[in-house]
Amino acid sequence: MKRREFVRTAAVLGAAGVAGQGCSPARKNVPSDELLFDVHPFVKAHPEAVFIHRTDVRDKLDAASIRQTGARLAGDLIVRTFGFGYPLSAQVNIKPNWTCAGPLEGRPVLEKLGVNTDLNFIEGWAGAMRDVGPRRFSIRECACPRDWSAMGWTAMCERTGIDLRDLSSAHVWELKEGRDILFRRVPDGVVMREIAYMAPMNEGGSFLVNIAKLKAHSMGITAAVKNLQGICARRFHQVCILHSDIRKRFEPRYLEFFHRDFERRIEELHARHVRDGIPRWDRPEPDGGLRQEIWVQRTLDNLSVTVPALNVVEGVYSQDGDGFGVGPHEPLGPGKVTSRDYLSNIVIFGEDPLRVDLAAFWLAGHEPGNFGLFHIARERKMLDVLDPREIPLFEWKNGRATPVSLETIPRTPLATPYLRKDYGGASEPEYHFCDEPFNYSAFRNVEPKGASIPSIRHLGFDRRGHVVFDLSLPRNGEVEVSVCGPDGSVVGRPFAGRIAAGVHHVVWDDRVAPGRYAVRLRGEGWDRTVMVDLC
Repeated sequence: MKRREFVRTAAVLGAAGVAGQGCSPARKNVPSDELLFDVHPFVKAHPEAVFIHRTDVRDKLDAASIRQTGARLAGDLIVRTFGFGYPLSAQVNIKPNWTCAGPLEGRPVLEKLGVNTDLNFIEGWAGAMRDVGPRRFSIRECACPRDWSAMGWTAMCERTGIDLRDLSSAHVWELKEGRDILFRRVPDGVVMREIAYMAPMNEGGSFLVNIAKLKAHSMGITAAVKNLQGICARRFHQVCILHSDIRKRFEPRYLEFFHRDFERRIEELHARHVRDGIPRWDRPEPDGGLRQEIWVQRTLDNLSVTVPALNVVEGVYSQDGDGFGVGPHEPLGPGKVTSRDYLSNIVIFGEDPLRVDLAAFWLAGHEPGNFGLFHIARERKMLDVLDPREIPLFEWKNGRATPVSLETIPRTPLATPYLRKDYGGASEPEYHFCDEPFNYSAFRNVEPKGASIPSIRHLGFDRRGHVVFDLSLPRNGEVEVSVCGPDGSVVGRPFAGRIAAGVHHVVWDDRVAPGRYAVRLRGEGWDRTVMVDLC
């Protein structure tokens, strides 16, 4: 079966049949014969899920292995489509976590490479995406352009044809709107009325891949959500600054983008959240709950108008400490680095950055219910779950997703300075784990997502041109998925066996001629058929 032979659900037989996305446009009103690209259909169909990909890199300096890891994963996750998706002419924006790395004598400090998304992973990812067909790639980063050359980022972008420009050193009024800067109004902003982005980030019709780093930070674990602040323009990206310092440190022209009463809003919200019992929110300043309140609210303002196509947390190797090479250990190397890098060999990804971060925080040794980010996101109706164990979790291996339990995935404990309990008689170490038990019973999702009746749904194609389905079951059982041709004969059996309740990724590996086919789902007490066209 060729990629051009796109599957369309033509009719549904049986109460459990679910129509697929079909040949009609879902996001782009494009000619039906135009080649498009998008995220893998199974990942796209399950924004409520988080996916774990285990890697096998043996050394953080093994550039070839890390590059291959990024290329393999992107090769699986970015696929060609027809009828819905992004045209190959679309702008592809990649957002790595490249922070102020502090190179010495024009070279990276090897002991703290873990503060940044690995450049080799990015290079492999971009190369594999280019093989799919897109040609216009950009990276924008707000932090320390002076480090780009020494860290090898400039050279990597030149090798891969990625447009890398410094747009954060100039004030927004010194740059040209449309070419350099884009403005987005924030309809439900708590702090911000409008946010400026470094073009082409947040450009209409662009494809944003958010590739964060798994590392500790004073805001907890800086993963997918926090990484997105780096697409903002000068001053807009300074999200961690205390609310009372904004008028003192920002040029007056920037204040027109803030709500006039943002200080009052933040102080009232912080006081209410202390009363509500958000863990650690009562820590006094200068690095207490009030600073976290302004960071969370501005971060969620940004997220409310930013929709990445895919959120990835690269944890091939990770780092503890404050996010800049400072941590609880003895000084190491010429840079006197006191944080440590760890070979975590894991990549976390999904469509919802908040759900991705719930899993990332837990896998870094913390209990997510202890972090205000998730409580406030839930309050602002940007998140409908708090317990990471409620999130459908899949392990991604060899291009396929298999349901797994969070407890089966190895954790890499990353100590953080987040809201240290060194007040009120407590004596928590500066770098610690927010792993105290949290009672999630009052925060359960009132509408749990899951199968109520058995169903088979066509989703699209994977990178090999194989047809992708998801199979939903309300209970454990024996199941057979068979495909029958126009004459009723069985031409393929994509799956047969016993599986657990939930959603499963099924791939039909056979290559067949265009035509109408019946996809039949049979199990213990059910028999459902969905008709599909190969067009």
